[in-house]
Amino acid sequence: MEWFEKSKIRLCFDENGEFRLLCVSDYHAPAERDWDERLIRAEEALLDEARPDLMMILGDLTHDGALDTRDRLERYAAAIAGPMEARGIPWAHVPGNHDREEGIPTEVFAAYPHCLSVRGPAELPGYGTYLLPVYPSDGGEEPALLIWAFDSHRGGVWERECGIPEPVEFRSQTTGFDRGGGVTHRQALWFWETDCRIEEVFGRRIPGIMLMHSPLAEHRLIPTNPSLTGMTGALEESCGIPSLNSGLFAAAYERGDILAVVAGHDHIKPFAGRYMGIELSEDGSLGYDVYGSDDLRGGRLLTFCEPDVRDFMSEHVYLKNCPGAADFLFREGHDD
Repeated sequence: MEWFEKSKIRLCFDENGEFRLLCVSDYHAPAERDWDERLIRAEEALLDEARPDLMMILGDLTHDGALDTRDRLERYAAAIAGPMEARGIPWAHVPGNHDREEGIPTEVFAAYPHCLSVRGPAELPGYGTYLLPVYPSDGGEEPALLIWAFDSHRGGVWERECGIPEPVEFRSQTTGFDRGGGVTHRQALWFWETDCRIEEVFGRRIPGIMLMHSPLAEHRLIPTNPSLTGMTGALEESCGIPSLNSGLFAAAYERGDILAVVAGHDHIKPFAGRYMGIELSEDGSLGYDVYGSDDLRGGRLLTFCEPDVRDFMSEHVYLKNCPGAADFLFREGHDD
């Protein structure tokens, strides 16, 4: 079907009726030197602990075009893909505000046998907005779960795409506004229209989750209302939300089939909570070439079970609790 990208691997629930999704982000490969090898060991430890059926890297694989040569890019891609490829675990990514398509082409990652990353519809701004279906364990052709991946762009996306200056005067740590980018209204319309067409074909709304780098404006409602939203996890920095609200959350709420929205971007804020019945969460930075916290480093694990995928489990898998992680995890003197 035209809205499902032709995938080299069929994602499906396992023989126990379970599907495990691990979300990590914010590797930030540096420009001035090779990346810290502890990143690769961190990937390995998390994969072995979480045992995911799919790992999604939610952006900022690099830092502002740091991978400036093809050789350097290909060596980096081989390094970060290695743990998933060696274990036969499907993986994919969305870009972050520090990534640049001209510096880190999707095709370099997509060349790996287990990578499911695609550019997405040409009519949408940016790259990396796409849909991955997850099929039931019985081999049926009707998806049991939909994974909606979004490019949340970098700062200035509305000015570049629409010619509309962004209200940068609202950017401050007190309000939480951030020029890191955000999902656009065109992408929200794409979700709405595509989801409606899928409902027409299958005769029902298929539960799904949304994944992106920069959080939605509604993410900030979790830490500002921790009791009402049942917030869990940690919050050691402000929530870097976009300067404009695209309406994606409203579209998700009105469609009634989105269970969770997972983001990266904020490195020391692995929290989760529920707003209007939808879980909003962030993971913790996994990279060692950027600010972070060894106490919070890890990934967000979502576990879905048949037959009721709406009753899912969500947890932050702390790297410090993974077997063998203590051998490499901690920095020499914390400089977070």
